[in-house]
Amino acid sequence: MAKHKHSQGYILAGILFLLALVCVLVKGDIFLNHTLSKDDALPVRAVKIDGVFRQLSKKKIADVTGRVCAGQNIANLDLNVLKEELQKDPWVAQVAIKKKMPDTLILSIIEHVPAAYWNEDGLYDAKSKSVFYPDLSQFNQPLVKLGAFRDNLCSEVYDSAVMFIRAMNETPYQMVALYLDEVRCYNMTLDNGTKLILGREPMQALENLKRFIRSFRHSGLSIDEVEYVDLRYDVGFAVGKRQPSTVVDKK
Repeated sequence: MAKHKHSQGYILAGILFLLALVCVLVKGDIFLNHTLSKDDALPVRAVKIDGVFRQLSKKKIADVTGRVCAGQNIANLDLNVLKEELQKDPWVAQVAIKKKMPDTLILSIIEHVPAAYWNEDGLYDAKSKSVFYPDLSQFNQPLVKLGAFRDNLCSEVYDSAVMFIRAMNETPYQMVALYLDEVRCYNMTLDNGTKLILGREPMQALENLKRFIRSFRHSGLSIDEVEYVDLRYDVGFAVGKRQPSTVVDKK
């Protein structure tokens, strides 16, 4: 009987000890969360920036990060706010941000790499297959000019341009611009200003371009005397000659 009472006493003591331990842990957790959530606890003190940049600068990225995060508690920091601010720069393609406790932010940023100009004031990034609109006043890379009546046609136009350029390898012709108009007709501009009206659909336009390459040399015309060549015919093509005052002189 005495042993039974001792056993009940041990069980009761164990339960009380467990309750006390839970109480201490809960209070400790509340205290820790309260302490860490204070504005002056764990402030952001360092920023590490990973990325290869030509148009962006680490200083500019750090300045934006400092403006958004300076003095804030890293534990409570909403990374989406910083991400949105960084993505306001049109040269920023992707942003990933991680917290490294107790006080460091790690930023991984991918910069847009322009493959072509787009319409009048944009650039096309072939990797992200997107158009972006930075300030072009200080940008003058010798890229091909592409365009269409809608931005969501950018990938189609770029892929078509690549096909056309390949078809013109080892020919005297060089494309400097390609535009897809409202009736989805491809219009190409050569480096001497001559325009080739290639027609609709990429593959049909490619076949028309190949026909031009094969046949124009037999026409007896100089490409520098031609304003445009309309290839939207099943057989042959129509030619519009330049006025004498606009003939290209390459001498």
